[in-house]
Formats: sequence, structure tokens, C-alpha cells
Amino acid sequence: MILKLIVFAAIGIFIYKLMGGKLPTVSKKNSKPNKTKEPDGDTLVECSQCGTYVSIKEATLINGKYYCDECV
Repeated sequence: MILKLIVFAAIGIFIYKLMGGKLPTVSKKNSKPNKTKEPDGDTLVECSQCGTYVSIKEATLINGKYYCDECV
């Protein structure tokens, strides 16, 4: 019985050392700041006034809303 305990402890220590001596941790969802991904030039956005979709290169951002060139 004690021999089994020693064997399991040795296997546990071996696995612990194999993992670099670090135990896996559970991270909290809110511990890391949320990084918002910047849209690239090919992303389509909807015009807030007329509802058409234009590329973000052609859109104008006013007060957090996108507008096409015709509605500005």
C-alpha cells in the first residue's frame, strides 16, 4: 500500500517537473483587459443614415457612427 503511494507520488513529481515546474492555472475572464481589434481596410460597415454597406476606407466616422460619402 505504501509502495503504491510512493510510486504515484514519484509519477506526480515527474509530471510536475515535465511541465516546467508550473501548475496549470485558471484565469479569470476579467483579469485581462479587452483589446478591441481595429478593422482593416477591407471591412464593410453599414452607413447609419441610408443603410448601405461601404468599405471602412470610404466611410466617415462621426460620433462613433459610420456614414458613406453621399450622406456626409
